[in-house]
Formats: sequence, C-alpha cells, structure tokens
Amino acid sequence: MTRVIALLAAAAFLLGCQQAPADAQLTEPERDEVRELVREYILSNPEIIEEALIELQRRARDREMRSFYTAIEANHDAIYGDPRDARIGPDDADIIIVEFVDYKCSYCRIAAEWLDSATERYGDRVQIIFKEYPVLGSDSIEAARAALAALRQGEDVYRAFHHEMITASGPLPSGRIDSLAQMAGVDVAQMREDMQDPALMAQIGEVRTLGQVMGVTGTPFFIVDGRVIPGANELGLEQALQAALAG
Repeated sequence: MTRVIALLAAAAFLLGCQQAPADAQLTEPERDEVRELVREYILSNPEIIEEALIELQRRARDREMRSFYTAIEANHDAIYGDPRDARIGPDDADIIIVEFVDYKCSYCRIAAEWLDSATERYGDRVQIIFKEYPVLGSDSIEAARAALAALRQGEDVYRAFHHEMITASGPLPSGRIDSLAQMAGVDVAQMREDMQDPALMAQIGEVRTLGQVMGVTGTPFFIVDGRVIPGANELGLEQALQAALAG
C-alpha cells in the first residue's frame, strides 16, 4: 500500500505544474504500473467518470459566465446606451432587462409571457430594452427590419407590433408580417418604405456583431440588472428580477 501511495503521489506531481522531488521521478515500468492502478480503480468505480464529467461541465459554465460578464463590462454603452433600440418603461426605472430577440424563436414566445408579467407586476420599476437579433433566416431578418421601421411610428406602435409578432406561431412571410402590422395599428405602407432604409440593416448588423462578441449563440438571451440568463429560463429570470428588486 505504501508503494501504491508513493506511485500515485509521484504521478500527481508529474501531472501537475510543479517540480517533483527527485525520489518521485518514475521509471517506465513504474509509469505502466500507475496506469494499470488508475485503470483498475476506474473500472471498479465507474461513477467517478460521471462525477468528472459533471465537474467539467460546471467549470465550462463558469468560464462561459465569466466571459459573458467581461463582455458586458467591455460593451456597456452598446448594450444599454444605444438610442436606436426599442424600450418599454421609463429611463429612470430601477431595473433594466435587456433581451436579444428573434421573432421566429419559439422560446422567445415563452419568455414574452414572463416579460409581460414582469411589466404588469412592477410597472415603471422595470425597463425592457429589445435587441433585434435575427438568427433564424431571412424571415427573421425581415421581421426585425419591420419592427425597427414600426418603431419610427412610436414606441406604443412598436410595442403593439412586437406583441403581435412575438406571440404569432409559425412562419413569418411578408404577407403575414403586413397583416400583423395592420392588426397592431402600424401604417404598413410607411413601414415598408422605412424598411428600405439601409440604416436598419446596419443596426441589425451591429447588434449581431455585439452578440457575437458577447458569445450570444441563440435567443432569447437576457441580461437582468447585469445578470446573464440565457434561454427562456423563467425560474432564473424571476430569481434574477427578485434579487435585483430586493437589492
């Protein structure tokens, strides 16, 4: 047993980032012996593989979250200070929620219910900033352009149109976008004219670049009072909101 411990300790030194003492240097036969000991231990205790995978996943999530927060700090003005973004709620709200959204995203529809609930419950204490982030094809891009064009007709018009599109299921071809816009009170002819403005695609492109820099790989993607919540994680969103309101 003493020899086994010595061999494993020596192997730990070799695998680490520190210099092993002279008596911990292993010969090739000893290395083979260590490998066999490790193999036998893993075969006898296969649950350690699962534990190791869980730990690897945890470390990967931690690295990902640290990357998100570093990116938020580096891109604070682009995230919170772009006057072209649609906003619901007052500029002096206690809590700011940022959402990267795609109108064809089914999970965005789920998250929209939570957003509606948050604004109903807390009113002017909450402001929502929408980042048009179309990642699901040409229909998504056209819907984002239409939303930004509708925003030029007023935030109330945008809000109604946003609600119609985000709660609609299925494809969003041009005709359906126009129909939803009409239902929301949008001047459709003006919207279509404004959609031709290259500035709208430039804005969408800049948001895409921002998302890529931040590591946003899908929608919805939320920042709730500085806390990152990827996906339609209602429990995570609610916990982040309550923590922000309590703080």
